[in-house]
Order: sequence, then structure tokens, then C-alpha cells
Amino acid sequence: MKTRPADDAPPIAGARKTFLDVPPDDFLEFLKSSGAPAFRSQQVYDWLFNRRAGDFQAMTNLPAGLRDALQSRYRLHPLSVRHKAVSRLDGTIRFFFASHDGAEISTVYLPEAERLSLCLSTQVGCAYRCSFCASGLAPFRRQLSAAEIVDQILLIGKDQDRMPTNLLFMGMGEPLANYTQVMTAIRWITAAHGIGMSPSRITLSTSGLVPQIVKMADEGVKVKLAISLHAVRDDLRLKIMPVSGRFGVRDLIKAARYYARRSQSAVTFEYILLNGVNDHLVDANRLSYLVKGFTNKVNLIPYNPVPNLPYERPTNESIFRFQSWLRERGVPVFIRKPKGLDIGSACGQLGSSSSQ
Repeated sequence: MKTRPADDAPPIAGARKTFLDVPPDDFLEFLKSSGAPAFRSQQVYDWLFNRRAGDFQAMTNLPAGLRDALQSRYRLHPLSVRHKAVSRLDGTIRFFFASHDGAEISTVYLPEAERLSLCLSTQVGCAYRCSFCASGLAPFRRQLSAAEIVDQILLIGKDQDRMPTNLLFMGMGEPLANYTQVMTAIRWITAAHGIGMSPSRITLSTSGLVPQIVKMADEGVKVKLAISLHAVRDDLRLKIMPVSGRFGVRDLIKAARYYARRSQSAVTFEYILLNGVNDHLVDANRLSYLVKGFTNKVNLIPYNPVPNLPYERPTNESIFRFQSWLRERGVPVFIRKPKGLDIGSACGQLGSSSSQ
């Protein structure tokens, strides 16, 4: 059994292709072969991204014959909203989507004043088996296509009648293990004829795939990078992160420095605090040493409980002590407040509904 999924999404089953998974040049060629002018492509994109059309028949400024041809050839939305869970604690919403093949995909809607963030998933299940994370309990099934990633945004924007201000690639799955589809999705998200969001409002979180981090830097990707470090010793990181932990801590920090230099943006290090495991003074000392010399910050994430996992959340005293140790050593450090704890949507809790 493969522990690392192939960096590609499977073809959509059935006769119709999903519209956003078709390269724009191929779509223009289809329009040409149908006798439609090229400007029709911009109308279709406008209906999809700005007017939130549910299907091609809603695109009333297109000729009826072209709408019929599009409807028979393409699937506009590869996902549908199955149900929602709303947190009584803070208004967080967990959306459960059904895909074309019956797979379940979760996305978390995080409202906070004027800031509206979405925590996007990039895979069905996860093959990286981090021992503190609910996603590791959900068997990996497949990659999400770029269209499925973008559709999470479009359908939630329509449901809430408001598009998000920020996007977080922090849901189920390892984004950089689905590199091609994730980068394609980011291009649609940032394109003027797509969603039109600034790359500075997109954060991509990775468990630490060094070659892909370097590739992002070399390709000029400008999104914010968050690295799930979680341990400062190779042996401990490999124990709690058995797949991505195969990349050594020093190599991971080196890749982070490279990305920060090439992208001219700060890197965030995510550090989950596990009681008695990685919350000692020696861990704080080592962490402060590793992150010196380039622009970054550390987000401390007190462990959020997951049934059947053998970890405990540190006491508040221990959490604040660890933060103080880092601050005393000059590290910009923050404590992440959990959102959606009562609906299984906080960091590390996003497994499949059957695994909750």
C-alpha cells in the first residue's frame, strides 16, 4: 500500500468533464468548434465566479443552444452541500460536501468580525498518519481535483451570500502531496477572471514536504506558507509524524528559509503542544534556535482532543509558560484559539464524520 498518494487527481467518472478541470485553451477550442465567439468564455467565468450560477442553464446571456451544449458536455459544480454543522460556541460552520463519486469532503467556515476564513480540504482522507490528528484516522481515498477545491469556496460563498476574505489550505489532506491540483486551484483563486483574491490572503499549510516547498519557491508562488513543525528533534518528529517526519528538521528549516527569501514573505511554524511530549524547556530552547535568522512566527496549538488518540492537552499554566520561554528568546509567538470544538472542526479534529 502506498503511503504517499500520487500527485494527481483521478479523472471524473461519467461522460461529462468538470468545467474547471478543463484547461482554458481547451474550452476556447470547444467554443470555436461550436461556432461561438471567444468572448463567451468570459461570460461563463463571470457567471461561475461572480454570479454564482448553479448550472449552465442559468447563464441567460448565452444562446440557448450553447447552454445546452455546455450542460451536456461539462459538469459545472463537482460538489454539493450534504449538510452543515453549526458551532454553538463561536458560530463556526462545518460544511459536509458530497462529491461525484460519493466521497465526503469537509470545509470549515470561520467567521470573525469582518474576517471570513475558509479552511479547505485537498484530499479525501489523508495518508500522512500524524498520530495526533483525526485526519490520520480517515483512510486515504484520492486527491481532490482543482475544481473540487475551488468549488468548496464557490458553494460556501453562495450559501452564505458572502465570499471569504481569507483561505487556509489546512483542512483534510496534505496540500503539497496534491501539488499540481492545488497550484491549479490557487491560479483560479488568484486570477482576475477567477475569484480574484490576493495571494497574500491565502495560507498553505504543509506537514513539511521539503522538495515541494523548494519547488514552490522556485516557481514564484507567493502564498503564505505555514509549516507543521510540532517537534524539534528528528526522532520525536518521526514518531508523531511517521511520513512527513522522514524529512529531517534541519532540512525542513533550510527549505523554510529558502521559501521566505524567494517569496519575500514570513513563514509560520505551527507547533502543537502535547502534554509531556514536546512542551519542555529543552524543546523551547531548540525551537528558538532553529527559527532564528529569518522572518517567521510561531503559532502554538494546544492539543484539541480526538477520541481514541493517546494525547492530552497541556494545562493553561504549561501553555503560557512555553509561550513565555519563546518570547524571552525573541521569538514572535502566538497561541491559536480553537474554533468549532463542539462540532469537531478545531485544528487536528477534521476527520471524516465516521471517524469522529
